[in-house]
Amino acid sequence: MISLILPGQVRGGKNNMIVTRTGMRFPKPEWAKWRDAMVAEVRSQLPAGWKPIDVPCVVKLAYIAGDKRRRDQPAIIDAVWHVLEKAGVVTDDTLLWAKESTRGYDKSRPCCAVQISEDVAR
Repeated sequence: MISLILPGQVRGGKNNMIVTRTGMRFPKPEWAKWRDAMVAEVRSQLPAGWKPIDVPCVVKLAYIAGDKRRRDQPAIIDAVWHVLEKAGVVTDDTLLWAKESTRGYDKSRPCCAVQISEDVAR
């Protein structure tokens, strides 16, 4: 099991992609900047010698918003899963399955706490 914190306001992932007329997809620059900062933060929390998870796991999320804007859960999960995969926490974000989630509001301490454990139901 590993616990990680993504500090600050999570920027939803699903509405921050640009699709060109030819069908190419790439992230909006503001979102890519946030993602890269979160990847660096997550990597700094991984223990020395960390090997990416390569088996199905379950995830508990505790999402604390820093503002009262409406956000949907799939957008938050999409962003967090992308960060975890890009940071090398997992080899493929399809291995992650949200088992439990909570949400709250704290203007002074927005974050997303992530707890990943092996999927014992497999």
